[in-house]
Amino acid sequence: MKKILFFLAAVGMINASCKKSDYSNDGKGEVYGKWKLAETLFDIGNGQGKYTKVTGGAKYLILEKSVDKAGIIKGDAIPNLFSFKILDSVQMEVYSDNNKMPAIFRYRASAKSLELNPPCIEGCGYRFIRE
Repeated sequence: MKKILFFLAAVGMINASCKKSDYSNDGKGEVYGKWKLAETLFDIGNGQGKYTKVTGGAKYLILEKSVDKAGIIKGDAIPNLFSFKILDSVQMEVYSDNNKMPAIFRYRASAKSLELNPPCIEGCGYRFIRE
C-alpha cells in the first residue's frame, strides 16, 4: 500500500512540475483576431538565427474567420497574403498574390501569441502578440 501511495505522489509531483506551453493549437480558433508583429526570425542557413524584436512603426496581421476553418488575411505585417485554411493543429494553407498554389505555414497559437513559420530554405518566422 505504501508503494502505491509513493508512486501516486511521485506521479503527481512530476505532473505538477512539468512546464505547460503557452501554445495550445487545440483548434478552438485562437488564430483569429488582430495581431501585432513583435519579432521576426531570419537565419542564413547555419541554424544560428534568433528572433529579434521589430523596430519602427507597428505592423498588423488580421485573421478573420470565413467558413469551415478558413479565413481572410488583412493587414500590413506580411504583404500579399489574402486567405488561409487551417489544416490541422500545426499547419495552415496560406494563399498569396504571388503564387497560384498555396504555401503551407506551420503555426502555434494561444490566447496571447501567434507564431507563423512560412516555408523557407533557411529558417524564418514571425511572432505576434494579440492586439
